[in-house]
Amino acid sequence: MAEPNITKVAATHLEDTLGEGAIVDAKHASDEEHSQTLLQALKGNRKAVFWSMLISMSIIMEGYDTILMGNFFGYPQFAKKYGQDYGGSIGYQVSAPWQSGLNMGSTVGAIFGGILNGYLVSVLGYRYVMIGALFFMNAFIFIVFFASSAAVLLVGQILCGLAWGVFAVASPSYASEVCPTNLRGYLTTYVNLCWAIGQFIAAGVLEGLIHRQDQWAYRIPFAIQWIWPLPLMIVCFFAPESPWYLVRKDRVDDARQSLRRLGGTKTEDQINGQLAMMVHTVNIEAAQAKESKSYVECFKGTDLRRTEICCVAFFGQILSGSSFAYSPSYFFTTAGMSADHAYQLNLGGTAIAFLGTAR
Repeated sequence: MAEPNITKVAATHLEDTLGEGAIVDAKHASDEEHSQTLLQALKGNRKAVFWSMLISMSIIMEGYDTILMGNFFGYPQFAKKYGQDYGGSIGYQVSAPWQSGLNMGSTVGAIFGGILNGYLVSVLGYRYVMIGALFFMNAFIFIVFFASSAAVLLVGQILCGLAWGVFAVASPSYASEVCPTNLRGYLTTYVNLCWAIGQFIAAGVLEGLIHRQDQWAYRIPFAIQWIWPLPLMIVCFFAPESPWYLVRKDRVDDARQSLRRLGGTKTEDQINGQLAMMVHTVNIEAAQAKESKSYVECFKGTDLRRTEICCVAFFGQILSGSSFAYSPSYFFTTAGMSADHAYQLNLGGTAIAFLGTAR
């Protein structure tokens, strides 16, 4: 009996907030959203798609950044700077413990960055969290660029990982919140395409600098990371805030204004109906949250099924060997392939990944 009561209370609260008939407007907006074709959804939400794609470009930056470290291990000049000479045909190599540390440093930072993102977005919203993360990303790049030892480089990787964790969570979340359900699948796929684009750019940069015999062979790829943050900060500053966040903060008028900016050819009645649907959904979520006592609820009943689906989907991404895919050039050079050919093969692999995602 709890579910009908929650729905009834949410409907009453909705009409108290937006006036009589709001529940009917919410139902019409929900039905219209689910009945739209792809072209209708794109036409009606073209501005939302535009902003979503711009914000998701932070993932291009992350795809570029995260692939660098694993592929630097096969770089002769990088190994000479941060590794040690093992003599003979082995030459300069970054030791296995330091390879693991440098590879996992950003991952550790990203875990905490992702967790921190959830709290910060709920308090500050997507725009200011993204701007703050980009600002600190700009600062942390100085650490990896000027790192004089592997230890300093590791610190820089961990700190950069904090920002990357924010981007990895905030960008897809923003894309899913500003666009209707029938576009979310396409736009979240675009997020993965941004990963592939970033990796493809990084592979091209690495392949192009492999023949340099000085410190700029690895410093230039680090320096290119400074290209992304400032333009993305400007984009985030002018982007409309997620109307879902504004509704959760009881800023209904601001949410309506955000919907106007995100709507393409939507009428005022459609915007009001969409707003009513959001307020009703948020009311139901708030009522359900009050009944849920802890995160243990995620492992009970229908929520257990949802948890299983999410976990298995992400397991597939990790268990497919993506961690090895980020640093194949080092394994190729260790197996005897020349550094030139190894980085050319790496470039070809990222190009195939780009085409596979685009299809």
